[in-house]
Amino acid sequence: MDDLMDDKEFSNTLSSLPASADRPSPLNKFRLWWMSGWLEKMQRVSEFYWLLKSQYYYRIFFGRMGRHSKIIGPMRLKNVHNVYIGDGTIINRSAFLLTLREDESVIPRLTIGDGCIIGHMNHITCIGQVQLGRNVLTADRVYISDHSHGFSDTRVPIMKQRVVSKGATTIGDGTWLGENVVVLSCNIGKNCVVGSNAVVLNDIPDYSVAVGVPARVIQRFNPTSQLWERVGRSSE
Repeated sequence: MDDLMDDKEFSNTLSSLPASADRPSPLNKFRLWWMSGWLEKMQRVSEFYWLLKSQYYYRIFFGRMGRHSKIIGPMRLKNVHNVYIGDGTIINRSAFLLTLREDESVIPRLTIGDGCIIGHMNHITCIGQVQLGRNVLTADRVYISDHSHGFSDTRVPIMKQRVVSKGATTIGDGTWLGENVVVLSCNIGKNCVVGSNAVVLNDIPDYSVAVGVPARVIQRFNPTSQLWERVGRSSE
């Protein structure tokens, strides 16, 4: 007999639970866990471990670690006393969260809002201000930063030059960043879609779809027609 329940069997299991399962009680959660396959059981145990570690260990070092938020198997965490994470946020494996105080007059602040899901191998760094709104979704290998390496002095290796910032980075509520997206010192509006492999160097307005290197807007939502409409070269 297959160790894992199929979708139909799982749906039947849910429907057999009392109405209170709409907001599962600890007992209902345990029932679902017990009836799942061993692989899923072990994955959930692992996730519970990271939840406990985030809530009772990592939160000691962070500026804020919100309720029910968890960081799963991070690659590196540095100067996270300047990192503020909202409630119910998940940061998946191999994340690199970093703040640097390059200017003594500026205290960096990296904020990740409520309900965000940050993909695997995301790299988020800050020397001034980086802010992700609520319910932001990022795919794997996304890079978000408000700075880059300076290269003005050709006599000095770039790795030894000071990092420089062109301004804060903000990402609005409900926005989705595809795989391998890079966001540098710009503002992305709310409920935007940024296509895979895009490099965002300039501001993107609310309710936009952007693609390319550098990223450009190809669609925007029209509140009058209630439709997504093509813009720029795509409409010609």
